[in-house]
Amino acid sequence: MSQTQSTNIQDQKTLQSDGKKVSEWKRFLLMGFIVLPIFTLLLICAYGFAVWFGQMLFWGPPGP
Repeated sequence: MSQTQSTNIQDQKTLQSDGKKVSEWKRFLLMGFIVLPIFTLLLICAYGFAVWFGQMLFWGPPGP
């Protein structure tokens, strides 16, 4: 293998690792600012629905 081929292979590996880092950052930002807040909101809504449904059927509304 010649020196230029070796250099080209190393350059390709560097470009691939840089592209992988960018992809990881995009995935991290997508998870952190879109997926996790939506998941948290759905979890809170599900809890609220469960409490509301339980009050309708079993416990009744809170109060004196």
